Amino acid sequence: MKTQLHKKCLEIANEKVQILQNNIALAQETANEATKSSAGDKYETTRAMMQIEIANNQKRLLEAQNLQKILQEMVFKPTYSVVSSGALVITDQATFFISVGIGPVLLENEKYLVISPHSPIGALLMGKATGETVVFNQQKFTITAIL
Repeated sequence: MKTQLHKKCLEIANEKVQILQNNIALAQETANEATKSSAGDKYETTRAMMQIEIANNQKRLLEAQNLQKILQEMVFKPTYSVVSSGALVITDQATFFISVGIGPVLLENEKYLVISPHSPIGALLMGKATGETVVFNQQKFTITAIL
């Protein structure tokens, strides 16, 4: 299951990169096609807005590319004695995949929460063993298995 989940996360990261690259290209095209009008300021305003849009998308693109890199370099152990990066953590409340912060992923009608080890809940889970409990947002999570 971890392999399928990892593959799905890579697909999501790749899709994010593609969308952001397309957004940057479209914003650049819009900025390039803006022509001076009799209004004068409209041209400069459009170009400035597109530059802001491009900068925002470039920042998000770097973040998405970083997710891709982390996922591509991830090494999985056959078994885990404690929660660490690459582990699939099954609790009585939810199932977590400790890798990168993608959020909920649906795979074979099962919901997995793909989280970073540095996220608030990820940090609480890190280093814990089967049978241990963590409390997050006043909700108790007991680890039933670590795969």
